Amino acid sequence: MKTQTIAPDVLARLADAGSEFSVSAASAPKGWVIYVHDQVGDRALLDIEGRAAAVFDALLAVELRLQELGVHSFAVDAERGELAYDEWLKAEVQQAIDDPSPMVPHEEAMRRIRAAIKTK
Repeated sequence: MKTQTIAPDVLARLADAGSEFSVSAASAPKGWVIYVHDQVGDRALLDIEGRAAAVFDALLAVELRLQELGVHSFAVDAERGELAYDEWLKAEVQQAIDDPSPMVPHEEAMRRIRAAIKTK
């Protein structure tokens, strides 16, 4: 099923008109996606070029973009964020399990970490 989208200028018009809608930010594999929830449905905010859902690297970037569009509050979809984190963590663990490089003994790993911390 294809995700419905909304152009930034349309969201700005909804905000200016005082229309009934809500906005949330949901964690995605490469950042945060903004969703607009209204009588049309749940729609992802398009990027500036209007080609794909906009992905933001931080919640601060989400907040700033929404303010530019006249939206002054939004929810953070924690459930989606937790699911994305779980998927990321499982992938990281599996990558470590599958890594063919030789194991590093615990004491050696700790020595390397302590040395790295000292240099900061």
